[in-house]
Amino acid sequence: AAPASVMARLPEQHAKVRLSPIRRPEEMHGYRCRVVTMTCQGFLPMLILAHLIGAVDLDAALAAFWKELYSWPQLHAPMAEATVAATSFAMWITWFWVLNEVPWLQRFRLVSRGLDIQRSKELSLGMAEEKVSVRPSTFVLCTDAGTFLRIVASLPAYLGAIWALHRVRNTAALTPEPPTAVRLGLEVVLGLIAYDFIFYWIHLFMHRCPSSWHGHDVHHRHKRHPICGTAFLAAELVVNHSLADGALQVMTNIFIQNLPLFGGMPKHKLSRLVHNIVVTYMLSEAHSGCDYPWSLHRVLPRIYGGAYRHEFHHHYRNCCFHQFFCYLDDLLGYGPPDEKTS
Repeated sequence: AAPASVMARLPEQHAKVRLSPIRRPEEMHGYRCRVVTMTCQGFLPMLILAHLIGAVDLDAALAAFWKELYSWPQLHAPMAEATVAATSFAMWITWFWVLNEVPWLQRFRLVSRGLDIQRSKELSLGMAEEKVSVRPSTFVLCTDAGTFLRIVASLPAYLGAIWALHRVRNTAALTPEPPTAVRLGLEVVLGLIAYDFIFYWIHLFMHRCPSSWHGHDVHHRHKRHPICGTAFLAAELVVNHSLADGALQVMTNIFIQNLPLFGGMPKHKLSRLVHNIVVTYMLSEAHSGCDYPWSLHRVLPRIYGGAYRHEFHHHYRNCCFHQFFCYLDDLLGYGPPDEKTS
């Protein structure tokens, strides 16, 4: 739990926010859910073990996969990486939006809106003061106009900026040699750790020094229930940024992608593509507002913060500044508040 002094470390206006109750629906995670979590926890270690004992040849599989990809002319285009990143964001946002619409999975929401739905039914039936018929989960209904426009404009703005960058900076030619499984794994994992570490300090600075020039406050605008005003996160809000804030994230990622993380060699193109797919998933999941059995914060407890901690960050704004991993927040005393008082 974060110490009481956390509230005094950050600007006063960040403490004056309207909070919605955040829960961790442990009562929903029964035996079957724990089996799903344990299966996810064991998949990657079992795959690595199978590779080490020769039961599975990941190097051969990667070689065949890269040979196929290398034959695609689209992959040699300068905009290939940016297109993969933008497409991945759109895919993961859609994926979590669909999951959030499944009635059985709505029990895993970190901010419960069950009472809101009941209230909507009462209003539509005339049992309350005013007749209103709403769907609280509707994408547009719970999003203000400015946020909606930023979400829609984020993809063309990102692709346009990368296109302009490639007008002044050439991309390196692809190498036909495939990466080994070890190289791919290390380049992706080290890239995630480096991205998380570098952007942590940028993120913390934007909270310690709020300003209109970086406009990070824009990113903390939630979706809001139209009747009771409950504020909650949703995956599409991952791309709700000011231009400066979004540019800082993109520049951090570009810097990480160009670091020689394996034996001083330039990062392999396949590692760069996998990095973009994984990062966009992790960021989208962190903003999903849900505590699924397969969520990464359950698969990697005490290591990965995920949607649970990020929900606290968006509501409280004075804790959980990491993108992915918990260690910096835990070391600096910026962990989530005590669940009993949240």
